[in-house]
Amino acid sequence: MQKDLLGQDVFLIGPPGPLRRSVAMQYLELTKREVEYIALSRDTTETDLKQRREIRAGTAFYIDQASSDHTCAVRAATEGRTLVLEGLEKAERNVLPVLNNLLENREMQLEDGRFLMSAERYDKLLKDHTKAELDAWKIVRVSENFRVIALGLPVPRYSGNPLDPPLRSRFQARDIYYLPFKDQLQLLYSVGSNVSAEKVSQLLSFATTLCSQESSTLGLPDFPLDSLPAAVQILNSFPMMSIKHAIHWLYPYTILLGQEGKMAVEDVLKRFELQDSRSSLLPEEIVRVERMTENHLSQASVTVRIAGKEVTIKTRQLNDLPDEAGAARDVRVPGACWLLQGSPGCGFREKPGSRVPEESQRQQLGEERPTLA
Repeated sequence: MQKDLLGQDVFLIGPPGPLRRSVAMQYLELTKREVEYIALSRDTTETDLKQRREIRAGTAFYIDQASSDHTCAVRAATEGRTLVLEGLEKAERNVLPVLNNLLENREMQLEDGRFLMSAERYDKLLKDHTKAELDAWKIVRVSENFRVIALGLPVPRYSGNPLDPPLRSRFQARDIYYLPFKDQLQLLYSVGSNVSAEKVSQLLSFATTLCSQESSTLGLPDFPLDSLPAAVQILNSFPMMSIKHAIHWLYPYTILLGQEGKMAVEDVLKRFELQDSRSSLLPEEIVRVERMTENHLSQASVTVRIAGKEVTIKTRQLNDLPDEAGAARDVRVPGACWLLQGSPGCGFREKPGSRVPEESQRQQLGEERPTLA
């Protein structure tokens, strides 16, 4: 808040995951600020931040992907919005001067001849010239409320381009690390009431150990801590499922790592008593799928059979759900558990009468591990 009041831009740096973006968006929501979002990549060029020229019926137009007159960076600068730049470590060298000039001087030369100028300099010119003259000179005022929030990963621990000192000095940086252990534990307790508190604590301890500096020194990839609530929700709905099986879904170390890495992870599993010897019971069949409305939101109730019992879980709105969705669905899931998740509206799609291949067919196809959907 203090940096915002001082008119300074912010750089949130931290490990991979949605936490940095979530912090930025929550702050903008609390302060009721409009936002423009750009995901930077190695293919991003300076024209993606400025304007792109297209030819229509023999006439050149400067437009962006949204088919308007400005890119979102230009919109944010002129209309006083906050520009969120994610993946700053992926920006190529030819993009950095454009970003640096926009951050330091609040200036940018556009492809159509217009020039973005800082509010302070524009207001000084306005004392000696009329607005019509400035418009004729194609000078556009950058709003004093324009801010930039950049999101990036620490380099060299993660792959990417280290920021140049001139660009890095334009930001007020803050390290956004994972939530404290106690806060994460309370979150997992709230979503996994049917899971043993001891097991939840052991699972979180295992995950945080793999995200430590010692594990990074051994060459072990970070554990996806942000996915733990979803895993605990699955274990909460299917208490007969093995915790180690859920760990394999989130952290397939047997595929990613070599022999030494596998032994290191196995040692951590033993330390926290997560080496479950019992075989994991997985859903065998989808019994029925029913429409339902809860809190004015369309959802679906999916009932599956596991270990001779019927377990019902809720999913988001379904797409292309047939009218006879309330009837039993003959969809067999041998040796696999389906995780029904995705972006809003993507839904769970399953054509009537379709089946998952039997075990013998799966082996012929080389599918040795359970399928995630």
